[in-house]
Amino acid sequence: MELEISAQHTELQPRWRSLIERRVAKLNGQGANFVRLHVTLVHSTHHQHGNEEVRILATLPRHTLRVQKAKATMGDAIRAAFLALEREVESYVAQRRDPSRRYGPRFAGVISQLFPGRGYGFIRTAEDQEVYFHRDALHNLAFDELQDGLAVEFEIEQGEKGPQAARVYPSVGSEPRDD
Repeated sequence: MELEISAQHTELQPRWRSLIERRVAKLNGQGANFVRLHVTLVHSTHHQHGNEEVRILATLPRHTLRVQKAKATMGDAIRAAFLALEREVESYVAQRRDPSRRYGPRFAGVISQLFPGRGYGFIRTAEDQEVYFHRDALHNLAFDELQDGLAVEFEIEQGEKGPQAARVYPSVGSEPRDD
């Protein structure tokens, strides 16, 4: 993980760096899986929300979290920002792991194309539409055991390039079909 700490209108104190590093280590120990973490400490002249501000930009695989907190002292601002980041990470991890999260009704289809080297494929629906899925969307299925014609059920979510399968399950009694 890449950790970058910068300061604006103030000098980065060793105690602040130590506090940040301890908080990052704690989050990493809780499975945060950061790719990059950028912490900016800003001494502000605005007194309405506090004099010291901490901005955190945390990059996780396929997701970015942003936190900004202001307090009277830099130590308090750092603690407040990392508490907020911890809540954001917990929410993100729970959302990714929660198997009970529903995306909508399940649809039936068959695996129509696989790209094993890239970890994705397509499902053909009964309406003859192709729906993208990624290997991370598979539940109770192993990507390397998939084959064209395998009957599956899936839930849809809106992806970057249109609808995609959010979760893919084996169809009850599924056997590969030749279409």
